[in-house]
Amino acid sequence: MADSNQSGCLTVGEGVVLNGSFVVPDIASISGSIEGDITARELIVSSTGIIKGKVTADIIDLRGEIHENLTAKKSLFIRSTGKALGSVQYAEIEIEKGGYLQGALQKIDGDAGSVPTPLV
Repeated sequence: MADSNQSGCLTVGEGVVLNGSFVVPDIASISGSIEGDITARELIVSSTGIIKGKVTADIIDLRGEIHENLTAKKSLFIRSTGKALGSVQYAEIEIEKGGYLQGALQKIDGDAGSVPTPLV
């Protein structure tokens, strides 16, 4: 079973609740609940996934819910079942019909060392 695990990845199954801060070098796939901060290269939140805290990733694919702070350094995809509530920073954004977004929005430059540019 351990051989099937991908190095640097985190999977939180449906019904699992985690509290704390998490740094994931590669892909974090969340079907359960996280209360705390998470940083990853790519974050996938399934339709049953809920994150309450500060979220930072290059790419975020949101089918569940993220509450509080969300930063997508490259791309943010809010799917039809996805909900982003709170402060949202993104370089690129795509929202499917039915996707929900509420809070402060700020477009940022996709380069790592850049300064955010406010939306007008």
